[in-house]
Amino acid sequence: MIMALGAAFNLYSPATTLTCRQPYSIEQAQAANEAFDAAVKDFLRAWIEHGTVSPKSLEGSADTEDFIEHGALRSFFKHRDDALERILAQENLARHLLRPIDEVYFQGDAYEPLLAKFERRIYNIAASREHLAVPFRYSPVSRQGDYGDTIQLTDATGQVAPEDIGVYFGTRRADNTALTILAHQLRWEALAPSQLAVHVITEGYMEDSLRRVRTLTEQFREQGINESQCFVIQRRHAVDDRHLGTALLVMNPHKPTLPQRIIFCDTLRTGPQPPWWDKFKAKIDAVFPQPTGHPPASDKLEDGGVKLQRLHDGVPVRHQDIDCAFYTASMGRALIQLAKAEPELILHGSIEAVISQMTARMPEYYEQPDQPKEPALVREFNVIQRWNTGWHALKNMMQHQLTGLAEQFAMPIERPLEFS
Repeated sequence: MIMALGAAFNLYSPATTLTCRQPYSIEQAQAANEAFDAAVKDFLRAWIEHGTVSPKSLEGSADTEDFIEHGALRSFFKHRDDALERILAQENLARHLLRPIDEVYFQGDAYEPLLAKFERRIYNIAASREHLAVPFRYSPVSRQGDYGDTIQLTDATGQVAPEDIGVYFGTRRADNTALTILAHQLRWEALAPSQLAVHVITEGYMEDSLRRVRTLTEQFREQGINESQCFVIQRRHAVDDRHLGTALLVMNPHKPTLPQRIIFCDTLRTGPQPPWWDKFKAKIDAVFPQPTGHPPASDKLEDGGVKLQRLHDGVPVRHQDIDCAFYTASMGRALIQLAKAEPELILHGSIEAVISQMTARMPEYYEQPDQPKEPALVREFNVIQRWNTGWHALKNMMQHQLTGLAEQFAMPIERPLEFS
């Protein structure tokens, strides 16, 4: 059964080009969604018929069909810890949930995928357990109804409440599952041996990661390692700042208290000095304090930021740019590649040359070095990234049952989105 899914899955490979394909029509999407909803109902019906509990004992209703239409899915998740895994074990259900992006219809200009009713319920209900969260595909608990449907909030007068970024697929923040997937990809990129050793740090917030760099450098000194070490960090700034940044530190094991080089890469440039400058300098000096009379470690800080992310002033909620997770992962991947290919540039090159060569390795966002793609193309790629991140989360869940088959999955198709 699962072998038939072989053409649908593969391991991650970042998209570098987008190819035109026939648009997926709303009629095709609706037909696929109707088939999926019917299949989920059949699955729930079989669960009830072969289970040890009745609909009445579960929800106080003797009408099985009414129960299946409304409360059965939530009850299934309530009574089975492996509920999502059991759904994914059904070939017809797994095919739909893990369909490639060229089999998804996006509505209007909000970059909102047209999901089946029970599909949305599955994502919403599953997300109550963090390890079952499918990134970007579920609504916050505050926007979920009794049966897991997504609802519109209203104020005291009954009017629809103002929109927020949690409403839309294209503007939801990266959750821990998404960040873990991106971190895994960065670690995979760093595995190949190279002249300059590269380590990926994704623990805690930015200051926690800096402390991890110092601790590891001290351990390298104790192990007798003499060569410089390169650390690439991708983390949120702080508990009170959800924005993500990428940092690169070069460390000499003989001097773990003072980095050789510190580059911080943000995704916004609003003026000559980034808004995070003073806060990040304070974090550096807290982790790497210097003796009285010596220059602070933060004097070594260099700005490697790029202007990719849009500011939110005057931008409709549905178009706000909440994609710093993808920008910073792309920068981290590029810095890892650069450290391996051109270690002298990382060790001694100018910051301008580092930025130029970093952007040359970010084809998803740059036409050529230092020349970003048009904002519409950047947004489109990020929507593709959002869908495929959910795909990877689902594939990871399936690996509990498909350990021996995971390597046989084929790559999901990546292409430009077609909007109604």
